[in-house]
Amino acid sequence: METISFYVYQESYYHGFLAGMLKNIENYMVLSNHESGNGRPDILLKYPSVRGKAVIIEIKVAHTYQELDSKCDEALRQVEDQKYEEALKQEGYTDILKYGIAFYRKECMVK
Repeated sequence: METISFYVYQESYYHGFLAGMLKNIENYMVLSNHESGNGRPDILLKYPSVRGKAVIIEIKVAHTYQELDSKCDEALRQVEDQKYEEALKQEGYTDILKYGIAFYRKECMVK
């Protein structure tokens, strides 16, 4: 992607970029840093009906390319440790997807 400066490493940059892209998904509500469980996941996607899917996205920034994999794992551990899916379960969602996304400059990894 030619328009992104890879000198911007802050998680908030990637968070805003990803949340903005996801806002265009029809029929899903996109919640950013919305309280859930014992913390605030970076991004939640919720179908208006609990019969649909809910998605939890946690974002991390790696300081080296080699760190991408471990940062994805760290993000997924945070989702579990902070029990982000509990509030979604209480709302009635049963199909909950969890993603850890790590960015390094213009590279990213998703688990």
